[in-house]
Amino acid sequence: MALFDRLSKGVAKAAEQAKFEADKLVRVNKLNTEVSELEKQITQTLVGVGRQALELVERGVIPMPPELEGMASQVQQMESQLAAKRAELEAAKASKYEDIVGAAPGAAVAAPEEGGQFCPNCGEKVQQGAKFCPSCGQKIGA
Repeated sequence: MALFDRLSKGVAKAAEQAKFEADKLVRVNKLNTEVSELEKQITQTLVGVGRQALELVERGVIPMPPELEGMASQVQQMESQLAAKRAELEAAKASKYEDIVGAAPGAAVAAPEEGGQFCPNCGEKVQQGAKFCPSCGQKIGA
Protein backbone atom coordinates (compact mmCIF):
# COMPACT_ATOMS: atom_id res chain seq x y z
CA MET A 1 0.00 0.00 0.00
CA ALA A 2 2.89 2.36 0.74
CA LEU A 3 4.03 2.01 -2.87
CA PHE A 4 0.64 3.13 -4.14
CA ASP A 5 0.62 6.07 -1.72
CA ARG A 6 4.05 7.23 -2.89
CA LEU A 7 3.06 6.70 -6.51
CA SER A 8 -0.19 8.60 -5.97
CA LYS A 9 1.66 11.47 -4.27
CA GLY A 10 4.23 11.55 -7.08
CA VAL A 11 1.53 11.69 -9.75
CA ALA A 12 -0.33 14.41 -7.83
CA LYS A 13 2.88 16.44 -7.48
CA ALA A 14 3.65 16.04 -11.21
CA ALA A 15 0.11 17.14 -12.07
CA GLU A 16 0.42 20.21 -9.80
CA GLN A 17 3.77 21.08 -11.37
CA ALA A 18 2.35 20.67 -14.89
CA LYS A 19 -0.61 22.91 -13.98
CA PHE A 20 1.77 25.50 -12.52
CA GLU A 21 3.89 25.47 -15.69
CA ALA A 22 0.81 25.73 -17.92
CA ASP A 23 -0.55 28.64 -15.86
CA LYS A 24 2.88 30.28 -15.93
CA LEU A 25 3.04 29.94 -19.72
CA VAL A 26 -0.41 31.54 -20.10
CA ARG A 27 0.55 34.35 -17.70
CA VAL A 28 3.90 34.99 -19.44
CA ASN A 29 2.29 35.01 -22.90
CA LYS A 30 -0.40 37.42 -21.74
CA LEU A 31 2.18 39.74 -20.19
CA ASN A 32 4.39 39.55 -23.31
CA THR A 33 1.40 40.58 -25.41
CA GLU A 34 0.59 43.47 -23.06
CA VAL A 35 4.23 44.62 -23.01
CA SER A 36 4.43 44.47 -26.82
CA GLU A 37 1.19 46.42 -27.18
CA LEU A 38 2.40 49.13 -24.79
CA GLU A 39 5.74 49.35 -26.63
CA LYS A 40 3.86 49.71 -29.92
CA GLN A 41 1.66 52.47 -28.46
CA ILE A 42 4.72 54.31 -27.13
CA THR A 43 6.45 54.06 -30.52
CA GLN A 44 3.35 55.33 -32.33
CA THR A 45 3.03 58.22 -29.90
CA LEU A 46 6.71 59.13 -30.28
CA VAL A 47 6.35 59.04 -34.06
CA GLY A 48 3.36 61.38 -33.75
CA VAL A 49 5.33 63.74 -31.52
CA GLY A 50 8.21 63.77 -33.99
CA ARG A 51 5.94 64.46 -36.97
CA GLN A 52 4.17 67.23 -35.11
CA ALA A 53 7.51 68.78 -34.12
CA LEU A 54 8.76 68.66 -37.74
CA GLU A 55 5.53 70.30 -38.91
CA LEU A 56 5.97 73.08 -36.36
CA VAL A 57 9.56 73.60 -37.49
CA GLU A 58 8.57 73.65 -41.18
CA ARG A 59 5.83 76.23 -40.45
CA GLY A 60 8.34 78.35 -38.55
CA VAL A 61 6.43 78.07 -35.26
CA ILE A 62 9.46 76.70 -33.43
CA PRO A 63 13.17 76.73 -34.33
CA MET A 64 14.93 73.46 -35.17
CA PRO A 65 16.94 72.41 -32.12
CA PRO A 66 20.56 71.80 -33.19
CA GLU A 67 20.46 68.36 -31.56
CA LEU A 68 17.73 67.29 -33.98
CA GLU A 69 19.07 68.74 -37.23
CA GLY A 70 20.95 65.55 -38.12
CA MET A 71 17.93 63.36 -37.47
CA ALA A 72 15.66 65.67 -39.46
CA SER A 73 18.12 65.50 -42.35
CA GLN A 74 18.13 61.70 -42.14
CA VAL A 75 14.33 61.66 -42.24
CA GLN A 76 14.35 63.82 -45.38
CA GLN A 77 16.88 61.51 -47.04
CA MET A 78 14.88 58.42 -46.12
CA GLU A 79 11.69 60.03 -47.44
CA SER A 80 13.47 60.67 -50.76
CA GLN A 81 14.64 57.06 -50.84
CA LEU A 82 11.13 55.90 -50.02
CA ALA A 83 9.66 57.92 -52.87
CA ALA A 84 12.23 56.41 -55.27
CA LYS A 85 11.50 52.89 -54.03
CA ARG A 86 7.76 53.46 -54.39
CA ALA A 87 8.29 54.59 -57.98
CA GLU A 88 10.47 51.53 -58.60
CA LEU A 89 7.77 49.34 -57.05
CA GLU A 90 5.10 50.83 -59.31
CA ALA A 91 7.33 50.27 -62.34
CA ALA A 92 7.87 46.65 -61.27
CA LYS A 93 4.13 46.17 -60.83
CA ALA A 94 3.48 47.64 -64.27
CA SER A 95 6.11 45.49 -66.01
CA LYS A 96 4.85 42.74 -68.28
CA TYR A 97 6.31 39.47 -69.38
CA GLU A 98 5.96 40.61 -72.95
CA ASP A 99 8.43 43.41 -72.21
CA ILE A 100 11.23 40.89 -71.61
CA VAL A 101 10.36 38.24 -74.21
CA GLY A 102 13.35 37.71 -76.41
CA ALA A 103 15.85 38.62 -73.70
CA ALA A 104 18.67 36.12 -73.28
CA PRO A 105 18.12 33.57 -70.49
CA GLY A 106 19.59 34.91 -67.25
CA ALA A 107 19.83 38.44 -68.65
CA ALA A 108 19.04 41.20 -66.20
CA VAL A 109 15.90 43.17 -66.95
CA ALA A 110 16.46 46.88 -67.58
CA ALA A 111 14.58 49.37 -65.43
CA PRO A 112 12.55 51.59 -67.75
CA GLU A 113 13.14 54.96 -66.15
CA GLU A 114 16.62 54.65 -64.70
CA GLY A 115 18.48 52.65 -67.34
CA GLY A 116 19.76 50.35 -64.59
CA GLN A 117 19.06 46.64 -64.42
CA PHE A 118 17.72 44.10 -61.94
CA CYS A 119 18.72 40.55 -61.13
CA PRO A 120 16.37 38.05 -62.78
CA ASN A 121 16.69 35.79 -59.72
CA CYS A 122 16.16 38.06 -56.70
CA GLY A 123 15.14 41.39 -58.29
CA GLU A 124 17.95 43.35 -56.61
CA LYS A 125 19.33 46.37 -58.49
CA VAL A 126 22.51 45.45 -60.37
CA GLN A 127 25.08 47.89 -61.76
CA GLN A 128 25.23 48.18 -65.53
CA GLY A 129 27.71 45.66 -66.92
CA ALA A 130 27.84 43.51 -63.76
CA LYS A 131 28.60 39.82 -64.35
CA PHE A 132 27.02 38.59 -61.08
CA CYS A 133 24.32 39.88 -58.71
CA PRO A 134 25.96 41.28 -55.56
CA SER A 135 22.98 40.13 -53.51
CA CYS A 136 22.38 36.50 -54.50
CA GLY A 137 25.35 35.67 -56.78
CA GLN A 138 23.20 34.90 -59.85
CA LYS A 139 25.19 35.12 -63.08
CA ILE A 140 23.97 38.11 -65.08
CA GLY A 141 23.80 38.06 -68.87
CA ALA A 142 25.04 35.40 -71.27
